[in-house]
Amino acid sequence: GATAYALRPPVVHLTAGDHQGPLVITRRAVLIGAPGAVVRGGIVVRASGVRIENVSVVGGENGITVDGYRGTVLDRVSVSGAKLDGIHVRLAGVVIKNCTVDMTGNPLGQGIDISYTMDMGPTMVEGCTVTGGMEGITTHSSSTDIVQDRVSGTTEHGNSVTEMSMGSVMDSEVSNARGVGIYCNDRSMCMIQHNTVVGMRANGTQNLAEAGFGVP
Repeated sequence: GATAYALRPPVVHLTAGDHQGPLVITRRAVLIGAPGAVVRGGIVVRASGVRIENVSVVGGENGITVDGYRGTVLDRVSVSGAKLDGIHVRLAGVVIKNCTVDMTGNPLGQGIDISYTMDMGPTMVEGCTVTGGMEGITTHSSSTDIVQDRVSGTTEHGNSVTEMSMGSVMDSEVSNARGVGIYCNDRSMCMIQHNTVVGMRANGTQNLAEAGFGVP
């Protein structure tokens, strides 16, 4: 028991108020934000086994970046004002749950982008709310389950499983968006069950596949 306790990751408490980023995490740790803790300029994960809880992120090229590491958990994080992706995952293993990503006013941004993670094991996005951007939750060459999430106001795809991904979209909702609600393409293998897609509109391009379909 003493050995197990000694091997537990250190817990870092982020105090209330603004903290200038980008905040770079370079060792296994648990980062817990107090109510009102805000990181301005993004968080970059550069270690395996990192857990981030109850932290708001404002701005940054990406709100939260995980690139090349395993075992990351993002729980109850809030992201807004990112330039590219709210949560950006590459070649990494992640669980993202109970998050909020606001890409309002960024027609080319992506709420959550999980790409090229097939060799890192299954990933999951559960219980998240994504608003605005071009893509809500998108996966490329990944094995990802998208479960009980809510996406609205996107300009191209609400949820997309593409580029030879394997994954599911289940018990989720896409509403008041343009283009396609739930998109499975490019030799991907998709399980799409028990979802709600309402209020889709054409996105104004000449691409008929984006003419306001729920699930094409």
